[in-house]
Amino acid sequence: MHEILIKNACIIENSKRVIPDGFIFVEGHIIKSMGPMRSAPKETRGVLVIDAFGRTVLSGFINPHMHLYSRFAMGLAVGKMTSFGEILKKLWWKLDAALTEEDIYYSGLLGILEAIKSGVTTVFDHHASYGAIRGSLFTLSRAFLQTGVRGCLCFEVSDRFGKKARDEAIHENVLFVEECLKHRMHHSYLLRGMIGLHASMTLSDETLSLARKAMDAYGVSAHVHVAEGPEDVVDAKKKYRKSVVRRFVDEGILRENTVAAHCIHIDDKDLLLLKKSGAFVVHNPMSNLNNAVGIAPFLKMHQKKIPVGIGTDGMSAGIFTDVKVASVLHKLNLADREHGRCRASSARHSSMLQAGFGETCHSVMNINPQMASQIFGITTGALEESAAADVIISDYVPVTALTNKNIWGHILFGVFNAPVRTTICNGRVLMQDHRILCVDEERIIGEAKKCAKKLWERL
Repeated sequence: MHEILIKNACIIENSKRVIPDGFIFVEGHIIKSMGPMRSAPKETRGVLVIDAFGRTVLSGFINPHMHLYSRFAMGLAVGKMTSFGEILKKLWWKLDAALTEEDIYYSGLLGILEAIKSGVTTVFDHHASYGAIRGSLFTLSRAFLQTGVRGCLCFEVSDRFGKKARDEAIHENVLFVEECLKHRMHHSYLLRGMIGLHASMTLSDETLSLARKAMDAYGVSAHVHVAEGPEDVVDAKKKYRKSVVRRFVDEGILRENTVAAHCIHIDDKDLLLLKKSGAFVVHNPMSNLNNAVGIAPFLKMHQKKIPVGIGTDGMSAGIFTDVKVASVLHKLNLADREHGRCRASSARHSSMLQAGFGETCHSVMNINPQMASQIFGITTGALEESAAADVIISDYVPVTALTNKNIWGHILFGVFNAPVRTTICNGRVLMQDHRILCVDEERIIGEAKKCAKKLWERL
């Protein structure tokens, strides 16, 4: 059983506790012990010793909504697009229909390497490749197992390519879920499966019924886009005379542990339904701004105690940028609403300046880890004894006082602005001193370039 000792570390144990000069001892896949340096193990023969030299050490971060297949879209010219629907049709649906098995593997590897370099050790990926459905999740899972990052995977079921493709997509989800369930008692196993769904506007009642039956049969939840664009909302009201949230609740899709991405165009009734459903919401601010689809009621969700995490929706594999945007976006959003109603009082102005700060902390340090811990069946996203050994070392060295009361300020304005130096997942060192150890990065980049060139020629 391999052992790792991280010493001389400024440990951020969670959102509430700091160990200024501490150690973490990893045995196998879990954190065996941790504490102040004076309590560190003295015997280190056969142990990999990593000296943090006062740098900040945290648990690996979780990205709860990602599209790894998007890596080959960077720089792709797609022409003028005037609506969210056009973005889907002219870019994403066109791209995923052209993907091959080789593309899936190498785009997955690229995204996972980006995650490792960004300190993300758990990725909830929402995959689509209607040009290569069969075996696609197993191909993607090879990339996760090879690199050593945790992955919760699903295939995006949709009616957009007809019933035959839809049925094959559902079958792909089911086969992968069955494979993951074989390992459900092994908490160190890196993969989990869900039933993936696109969005209400491309899902018939028949398709939702088939998805729900698969969820019930295997005891798993869904990963679905909810009310992301106005088209989705208009379609639901026109065809079903319901909101998107109401429709998914009625069809049994929104339930405990379901990942509901976006939830932008929703009202107070929808918020109540989300709260009762037990689903997790994932806020993706960078993508939402980039697609000009709107701003999710992030602060309202927190007020109503809806568990809302922060993801990236394929904009990047690392979550730092999205979290920083979320921390400031809702100040402006709140200010716009308040100033539109009346002249803001000094008390209101003060609340605007604070808006989003504590909420982003709760999302990243509590809800994202809760999501991963419940799905994987082992504590992850926090540094504590018996938790998964998912640990990162940031190049950030605190100069100003770091105390239990100002942890998030140091993470938001310090850790998130510094490179990640070392990434450990499941007790395996994936990157050390900025050098990828788990795979041959240079070879992967070379092969990925070939794939991307051929893909662009097919588009």
